[in-house]
Amino acid sequence: MATNTDSEDRNLSQRIDAWLDEDMSPRRAIGVYLVLGLYFAFLLLPVVYMVLASFTRQSFLFSPELVPALGDLTLANYETVLSRGDFRTYFYNSLIVATSTTLLVLTVGILAGYSMSRFDYPGRGGLLYAFLSTQMLPIVLILIPFYILMFSLNLVDSLIGIVIAHSVIGIPLGTWLLKGYIDDIPESLDEAAKMDGCSHLSVLRRVIIPLAMPGIAVAGFYTFILSWNDYLLVSVLSQTAGTRTLPFGLQLFQSQNAVAWNLLITAAVITMAPVILLFAVAQRWVVEGLASGGMKGN
Repeated sequence: MATNTDSEDRNLSQRIDAWLDEDMSPRRAIGVYLVLGLYFAFLLLPVVYMVLASFTRQSFLFSPELVPALGDLTLANYETVLSRGDFRTYFYNSLIVATSTTLLVLTVGILAGYSMSRFDYPGRGGLLYAFLSTQMLPIVLILIPFYILMFSLNLVDSLIGIVIAHSVIGIPLGTWLLKGYIDDIPESLDEAAKMDGCSHLSVLRRVIIPLAMPGIAVAGFYTFILSWNDYLLVSVLSQTAGTRTLPFGLQLFQSQNAVAWNLLITAAVITMAPVILLFAVAQRWVVEGLASGGMKGN
C-alpha cells in the first residue's frame, strides 16, 4: 500500500516538474498564476457583464444588481436588433469587407514577403523601412488626400473602395510580419525543391506557405480585426447605408436625445462575436505564430 502511495507521489511530482519551468518553484508559480488570474478577471468582467446585460431589459442597466435573475433573461434585445434591416446590411458589409481585405492583404503580403526574403534587388532595404514607417503616422493625417484620390477614381461610397483603403493600411505591416516568418525558413528547403523541378511559385506554394502558416494566421487575424473594427475610414468613404459597416451601424441605437443602451450593448456583442469565433477557430496557428515571433525577437 505504501509502495503505491509513494509511486503516485512521484508521478505527481514529475507532472508538476514537467508543468513548471526549471527555474520556477511551486510557490512562485502559484503567485504568478494568481496575479495573471486576477489581471484577466479584471479584463474579462466588463465583457461578461456586457454579455449578460444583452439578455436583459434596459431597466436592469440602471439597477444596483450586478447579476440578473434567471427569470429576467430574455432574447427580446437580439430579436429587435436583428430585425433591423439596416443592421443586417451593415453586418453583411462588414463580413464582405473584412474577408476581402484579409484575402487581399495575405495574397500581396505573402508574395511581397517571399520576394523580400529570398531575392536581393536594389531598394529592398529601403522598401522595408518605408513599409514600417507607414505605421508611425496616424490614419487621420492621410484622410483628406486619400479621399481625394478615391473620389478621382470613383471609388467613394463603394465596398471596393473600403476594401482598398483597409488593404493600404494592412499590407505594410502584413508584409513585414510575413517577411520575418519566411526568413526563419531555411533556404536549403527552397534549393531542395528546385532540384526536384519546382519553380519559384511552386516553392512558395508547396514549401513556404505550409511552413509559414502560423505567421500567415497572425497576419490574417490582425488584418481581419483591423478591417472589422475600422470606423474612421468607413465614416469618410461611406456615404449611404448600403456601404456602411457594423462599427458605424452602432449609431442606429442612439439619437440626439436618448440612447437605447440595451440595444446598443446587444449590437456590440453581435459585433465582437465573429472576431471571437475566428480566434477560436484559428487559435492554434495564432498562438504558435505569436510564440515563434516572440522567440525570434529574443
